[in-house]
Amino acid sequence: MPSILLKNLPENLHRSLKARAARNHRSLNKEAIALLEAAIAAPAADIDDAFARLLAAGDALARTGVDFEAWAAQSRDVWR
Repeated sequence: MPSILLKNLPENLHRSLKARAARNHRSLNKEAIALLEAAIAAPAADIDDAFARLLAAGDALARTGVDFEAWAAQSRDVWR
């Protein structure tokens, strides 16, 4: 069976994954596999729905006079 190695896993992510595995009575490896399977199996409709909600929020902001594209660009620049 193929395997992967995750390097430089942030300590807080490792702690959270380990705690989640304990709650679900799984090994760390089996918990990681379960999470990966769930993420890959998530229907594309969920992503489409989230995108539609984001567009609707942008439209709502535009109706109030906020330029969503400018706001997003400024937000991106702040986090760089």
